[in-house]
Amino acid sequence: MRTMLLCVALTTISTSLVGQVAQAPAANLVDVRTAAAIDAEAKILMNQAKNSPSGTAGVALETYPGHLTMLTVRVKSGGAEIHAGFNDIFIVEDGQADVLTGGTVVDPKQVSLGETRGSRVEGGTSHVIRKGDVIHISANVPHQTTVAPGETFTYYVIKVAVPQQ
Repeated sequence: MRTMLLCVALTTISTSLVGQVAQAPAANLVDVRTAAAIDAEAKILMNQAKNSPSGTAGVALETYPGHLTMLTVRVKSGGAEIHAGFNDIFIVEDGQADVLTGGTVVDPKQVSLGETRGSRVEGGTSHVIRKGDVIHISANVPHQTTVAPGETFTYYVIKVAVPQQ
């Protein structure tokens, strides 16, 4: 049930974000998000994640033409996911996680157009990432973020929309 609620929440965010990215106004904006501001937001999210049955909390930060930014904190592992419309770039702010990429999504369910979730990735490649590391995950690549018991993982996410042809 918890996994289902998390899937519904993430689907709602992803579906909402797809529309926001497509509708974002074209402008030459410059935004600066300081390390102190990210750290302050991460502390709030950490408290939310610790009190959440899913063990995760996140917030959309900014939306731009073709991409958006988010901040996410995990105190528990997540399920498998595939995004047809977005490439993901994770920049690790704190902690560490094992991001499994490729392989097969076990128990896949399409939760919205272009968004598939499952219980786990099987047969994927393990990438242990730590503070300062960056990982790029192309659209349509199965992936799962796992966090060891007692550990936390805070990451800045850039979701880049796949160009429409």
